Amino acid sequence: MKKEVTVLEKENGKILVGCDRNACEGCKGSIFCQRKDTRIELKDEGKVNCEVGEKVVLDLPGGKTIFSVFMSLGLPLLMFPVFYFIASFFTDSEAKLFLASIGGVALGFIISAVFFHFKKGDYEPRLIGKS
Repeated sequence: MKKEVTVLEKENGKILVGCDRNACEGCKGSIFCQRKDTRIELKDEGKVNCEVGEKVVLDLPGGKTIFSVFMSLGLPLLMFPVFYFIASFFTDSEAKLFLASIGGVALGFIISAVFFHFKKGDYEPRLIGKS
């Protein structure tokens, strides 16, 4: 998915870009978005020579975006029934099963956080050109 944004700041190898609400009208997730404006910090790779106030185009790869949503939300939710099932071999107490399941969700969030700590650069939007 490509998105047109405006360069807000440029300093120290970082570019801060932003867009207004009407730029998100084509996005399927715009119904759920409550933000009035979006600001994204990017690495300045030097591929696009841009200045503050210019319009540029970001590339948000569809597959990577979907995978990042899965890692952020889907994996922790999937851990709930997995840990419930595993814990059911060791106990019949509903309270203990529930606590094990919540522990699975927490572990899912930890796995997601560690994954994005090391792979963050692969899932960030890329500046591809001027609009």
